[in-house]
Amino acid sequence: MKKNMLLRERVRFYILGILSIIGLLVLSGSTNHSQPPPNYGRYQISSWGAYFGNSKGGYGAFIIDTITGETKTVYSHFTSPDNEPVITNNLNKTFYSIK
Repeated sequence: MKKNMLLRERVRFYILGILSIIGLLVLSGSTNHSQPPPNYGRYQISSWGAYFGNSKGGYGAFIIDTITGETKTVYSHFTSPDNEPVITNNLNKTFYSIK
């Protein structure tokens, strides 16, 4: 009789322990979904180059915001007809500070 009560008590504590662990796992698994996911790949960079003849040409790079479609020139270098370089340099600026 005493062994039967001891077995019931052990089973009861075992089930109570399992339920406690399951409850803790459920509570610790809840997260805050109020933040949007990160925007990996939102900004993409592309480069270009052109040859206009007579050693004239240009090259540069621009950034595209893939969500809004906005494109901004980060760097460009042209050789004008009178061999003077025309340079646009926005390499140390953030996307929103480039005009």
